[in-house]
Amino acid sequence: MDDRPPLSDGYDPVGRFHPYVAAGAVLLLDILLILLVLTGLTFVGDKIEDVIWPGGREWVDL
Repeated sequence: MDDRPPLSDGYDPVGRFHPYVAAGAVLLLDILLILLVLTGLTFVGDKIEDVIWPGGREWVDL
């Protein structure tokens, strides 16, 4: 394993990247996953609402 010296600001590098870049990538991935789950729940909820109360005004256009 390659021993790398700490960066000038005292943080250890994560691979080739600064730790802030790695943390930002993880946060973006988490936000994308949350949006994907919320979109799925909205889609399923809209389909259930269409079965229970067919017709009428749509609140979500899917």
